[in-house]
Amino acid sequence: MTTSDARPWHCDEETLAAFALGTVDPVSGTSVETHLMTCAECRAAVSRLYPADLLDLVWDGVRERVEAPAPGPVERVLVGLGLSAETARLLVSVPAMQGAWLVGLFCATGFAALATTLDDELGLMTFLAIAPLAPVAGIAASFGGGADPAHELVAAAPYSPVRLLMVRTAGVLATSVPLAVLVGLLMPGPAWLGVAWLTPAAAAVCLTLAIGPWLGHTATAAVVAAIWSVTVAGAARMDDVLALVEPAMQILFLALALLGATVVALRYRTLSTPWRQS
Repeated sequence: MTTSDARPWHCDEETLAAFALGTVDPVSGTSVETHLMTCAECRAAVSRLYPADLLDLVWDGVRERVEAPAPGPVERVLVGLGLSAETARLLVSVPAMQGAWLVGLFCATGFAALATTLDDELGLMTFLAIAPLAPVAGIAASFGGGADPAHELVAAAPYSPVRLLMVRTAGVLATSVPLAVLVGLLMPGPAWLGVAWLTPAAAAVCLTLAIGPWLGHTATAAVVAAIWSVTVAGAARMDDVLALVEPAMQILFLALALLGATVVALRYRTLSTPWRQS
């Protein structure tokens, strides 16, 4: 250390060099570190002793650790399957990929299965009311703005709205459809019932995606859910719930799904973002 007649003192070059190399003894190192906190001249001197590329590497590591959270297990699996890190991050941020959504979906479909132990007709009605609307609820949450924790990030990201739409919709379907199919296969009645609900679900999802950019996905999903719920309740009142998934209705739902998909394919390429915040 070097001192002057005045109180301020500065570190000599030899001590600073040892500090930069990490060879300084613990006592001197502590003293130098404390001094550097208040002395701009010595900080400038020690900074010149470090290679510029090393400093850049350290700061890049700090920014990466602070600004970019570590990928979770699902994100790592998606990257391992071939998705880019950016696409995987946008996908796992979908509310339908979160634990709360999966628990809620399990409880809803489980309630339908439980209802069959009380009354077959009640269980069937409950299942047909819930299963087609599960993916619709996931779409509303993924594109509704307020429910999406990454909404601001996604809205500002230079990412194709069409590709984002496809990726997030795929994420919703991947979490909602398999569980509902499994429950449907366990329901009493014909075996085809386990998959027959997929056409009304496809129609509801495609119509929600088609109308959502104008009315908002949340509002559109609410209207679609209300219409479907009233339809199921009406069929149950006439003691003919299975009529909703008979061949004639399957053709109608398939036509509605194709209509919605066509609107999505034609219109989404002209939209800057695939949703409104409502």
